[in-house]
Amino acid sequence: MRIWNSAWKGPLFLPFVLLAAVPASAQNAPAGNVFNPNISVIGNVLGIVGHNPVDNQPSLQLRESEIGLQAVVDPYARADFFVSFGSEGDVGIEEGYITFLTVPGDFLLKVGRLKGAFGKLNPEHLHVRAFADVPLSMTNLLGGDEGIGDAGISLSRLVPMPSEIFLEATAQLFRGTSENLFEAHTRNDVQPLFHLKAYRDLSEAANFELGGSWTRANNLEGPGFRTSLTGIDATFRWKPLRRGLYRSALVRTEWTLSERETPGGTVRADGYYVWGQYQLGRRWYAGFRHDESDHADDATLRDRGNSLVLTFWPSEFSQVRAQVRRNRYARPEVPVTATELLLQLQFVIGAHGAHPF
Repeated sequence: MRIWNSAWKGPLFLPFVLLAAVPASAQNAPAGNVFNPNISVIGNVLGIVGHNPVDNQPSLQLRESEIGLQAVVDPYARADFFVSFGSEGDVGIEEGYITFLTVPGDFLLKVGRLKGAFGKLNPEHLHVRAFADVPLSMTNLLGGDEGIGDAGISLSRLVPMPSEIFLEATAQLFRGTSENLFEAHTRNDVQPLFHLKAYRDLSEAANFELGGSWTRANNLEGPGFRTSLTGIDATFRWKPLRRGLYRSALVRTEWTLSERETPGGTVRADGYYVWGQYQLGRRWYAGFRHDESDHADDATLRDRGNSLVLTFWPSEFSQVRAQVRRNRYARPEVPVTATELLLQLQFVIGAHGAHPF
């Protein structure tokens, strides 16, 4: 009888023995973060040395902080939200949209607040850009650092092409209001935007991309006055397979034409920039940029500028950048020349998804 009791009690107490053997940390582990989005925070600190009466920014500022919230909604869609905090304490949604991945016809549909797919620079967030400022063409013709961005709908699709050419067509429809650029007065003042991009590999180490953009909306002159924007961009990339960690090169140019209706007639102004960057080592990049741009409201005034940029990546989560720029601003009275040194520090914590290529 004693033997039977021992044999019966062994299996009875086995679960308790196994439970006691499990580490306390495993017993107290949370159920998981399945329902939590990926969260990231990006800081962008900018310091400026020199005198610039035209663009008189503070000597030191937290230029922008960005909080990203990204997650899959369900098997058919994902959501991305980017909340930005400006240097003056202003808060806004830089982008916040849902992407439908299984739309019939192999379309990609986005709905929410979006950055306009105009050229290469406008869709990029500040922390993605390869320089500490923006080219003069974006400041003068696209309204400022942020460019075109508004509540809207975006529909894009890859178009089948021969000869290993990838062609992407994008059509967007916005409410029609972008800071310092467009202003919608009625529900009918919507803004269409179209972008066509072609990409091709030239070799195993090089590729080329060519794009064209067009948009039109009511401008700041008042109801009935519109501005049309046309853009052409081209990008060449070189990155050898065996030395890609240490050597690469990129050359990009972007041209913009603004046709702005005013009470005195239509003002045609254009501008462009040329940017070249070469990778010196695994963490070091050097670049040069040349800018030229008319004023959107006065095409007889044309600003010009040059910049030298040196960027160091301590890791994939931070970067330090030094930029020397010399701009010559055209003014009705007398031109203004400004030489400045820009020092930028950017860092990221958390999981931040990759941006479009």
